[in-house]
Amino acid sequence: MIFFLVGLERDGVKVLDVEAVERGGKLYVTIKAEVDGAAGEYKITFYREKDGAKRLQFYVRGGAAARAVKLIEVLTGEKPQVTEMPDGRTRIRGSDRHIEALARYEELREAIERWSNQ
Repeated sequence: MIFFLVGLERDGVKVLDVEAVERGGKLYVTIKAEVDGAAGEYKITFYREKDGAKRLQFYVRGGAAARAVKLIEVLTGEKPQVTEMPDGRTRIRGSDRHIEALARYEELREAIERWSNQ
């Protein structure tokens, strides 16, 4: 079953816009969303590790970390890995399960399939 990401409203998350761009073997996804009433733009990088494992990753600062975790959890059904970095940023990482869950959304399906099959 395919779902639409833009316009999705669930558990305090409202997706306003999404854009996907492939470049240099990576997929860059930008999601504009309101999470618990705070508007934000989340720039997520999809990449492969040396062993071929697919991952997604992005960084946020301050109070945006809890909102970023909530966004990924609401959209994928799974909490991402969260790591506090020494420079004050928070790294949000997801696995192939997160990527597969995001591929259910019509706006990302084709881009994720193309990137996955490279």
